[in-house]
Amino acid sequence: MRQEMRDYLDAPIDRHGTHCEKWDRLGQHYGREDLLAMWVADMDFRTVPQVQEALIERARHGIYGYTDNRAGEQAAEAAWLDRRHGLKVETDWILYSPGVVDSLFFCADALTAPEDAILVQTPVYGPFYQTAKLLNRRLVRNPLIYDDAGWRMDFDDLEAKLSQGVRMMILCSPHNPVGRVWSREELQRVVDLTARHNVIVVSDEIHADFTFDGHRQTRILSLDGAGENCVMLTSATKSFNLAGLRHSSVIAPNKALREAISNALTRAHATSPNIFGSIAQTAAYRHGDEWMDAVVEYIQENRDYAIAFLRERLPMIGCAPQEGTYLMWLDFNGLGLSHDDVQDLLVNRARVALNSGLFFGEEGRGWFRMNLATPRVNVEKTLDNISKAVRSR
Repeated sequence: MRQEMRDYLDAPIDRHGTHCEKWDRLGQHYGREDLLAMWVADMDFRTVPQVQEALIERARHGIYGYTDNRAGEQAAEAAWLDRRHGLKVETDWILYSPGVVDSLFFCADALTAPEDAILVQTPVYGPFYQTAKLLNRRLVRNPLIYDDAGWRMDFDDLEAKLSQGVRMMILCSPHNPVGRVWSREELQRVVDLTARHNVIVVSDEIHADFTFDGHRQTRILSLDGAGENCVMLTSATKSFNLAGLRHSSVIAPNKALREAISNALTRAHATSPNIFGSIAQTAAYRHGDEWMDAVVEYIQENRDYAIAFLRERLPMIGCAPQEGTYLMWLDFNGLGLSHDDVQDLLVNRARVALNSGLFFGEEGRGWFRMNLATPRVNVEKTLDNISKAVRSR
């Protein structure tokens, strides 16, 4: 990356006092404020300069009424998907929702009925479980396999579960928290199996722009037959650090599925976009290529530094290097401590805030998630603090 861009990402930005969940609510979540915040999945990088400029220019107008930039926004998103991922989508496939988590609920509400079964691959992002629980759907777990080769899907178990009347599968691609970028072959097998068993796939691809080491994200809708039973959820908010602007996309080629989701959005009065979210997403997709490339390179460097540090100084903490996302999934079970004791060590000795693995299900016991989308100095200090805390116990 250009040195100018590296300096842009290296610059420390104090987020305290900005009503920031990640840095301003440490006391509420961890019981103390003097922690390095390496938990919430947003980035400590300033967004694309053209996004800032577009927001400032629109803010100068002074009137922020109901808005509809659908045509321009859909065109910008379709161009990004084609340019960055080789995926061609029709603009009328794209619906807008306040957020990807909201979209999970809207899709489950629209496409399943009470007591229907929803399958998730555990450990997985907490709202996947909440979607089933809060909508009175049955939750079916298809646990991922973890061994010396890393993380992989258990296809035998998946097919057995799908054959037992599952109505919807919520796929995480790339997977949060384990960091797998599923191969094209793996995803095609998912599409084929779900089609065979008449199961709808809702694929959360919000982390799709973050892939490393030559791994390439396969968008679910690029696969043979996926247009019939698959819905893709995505957003510029993760890619460009815009989460507070609340904006995301639901992309559904199948007209019947799309209309059902659209009706659910309409019933909830969720079809009017956030004016600044719409402006930011459009500007990001039009102007964000160099910034995105630099951020991915920077995060990969952070990951490589962290992996080397763990192997040299903390080999008892396990980690399969993530292929995607900016979230590192760390196995502390080798310390021989309970989950609560590890949490205490991290917070009260190392003075760092990581996400508890239990947020991702019982399979996350003994695991913690660390955010790498931050200036290198924060990664270095976090790992050094953890090393000193482990050595001093």
